[in-house]
Amino acid sequence: MCGRYTALTENEIIEVREILKNMSLRIVRDEFSDDDEALRPGDEVRPTERAPVLIKNSEGLSFESIKWGFKKWRGTGEIINARCETIKTAATFSGLIEAGRCVVPAGEFFEWERLGKEKRKHFVKDKNGNILFMAGLYRNTEDGREFVIITKKATGEMEKIHDRVPVLLRLDQMEAWLNGKMSPDDLEDLDFDVAVTPCDNGEGEQMRFF
Repeated sequence: MCGRYTALTENEIIEVREILKNMSLRIVRDEFSDDDEALRPGDEVRPTERAPVLIKNSEGLSFESIKWGFKKWRGTGEIINARCETIKTAATFSGLIEAGRCVVPAGEFFEWERLGKEKRKHFVKDKNGNILFMAGLYRNTEDGREFVIITKKATGEMEKIHDRVPVLLRLDQMEAWLNGKMSPDDLEDLDFDVAVTPCDNGEGEQMRFF
């Protein structure tokens, strides 16, 4: 799963714009400015908070701040992840595959390894320090747009600490996902080499289960 990740810094926001420009993807709506409080550059993004998301529409790309998490229909709690294996059949997600695709940029994401009755926090980033682009789905509600992050079965280093991992997209894959050329089935086979590091430098959070 993915339950927390790092918001983009101001420089990373600029870098995303440059990446899109080099890919000839035109941004037709860009919400961000230096005083955008929703960004909280470098802070950890938690469920129900707003964060930068890339959305494809008929005119181009929208780069906007929307809420992380689908409110459950009973009104209790949030759905923050969607399994790539079931998004085609799950009622909550199946209708969004055609017109609800998005990409969630992040500096890094966090995962917790279960160690007996405790959990150990790790941060996960691109081995070359590049921005991560996570596949997602969004929907429109009366209260505004909201998104979820798509996950897949973990492989490689990630498999050692958790059984799920966000679907991470390379640049050519990002465009294919947004344009609808990549199917949900394709997501299961994607692999991305990441660096996994325990948060033992004073930033770690130990969680205990009773």
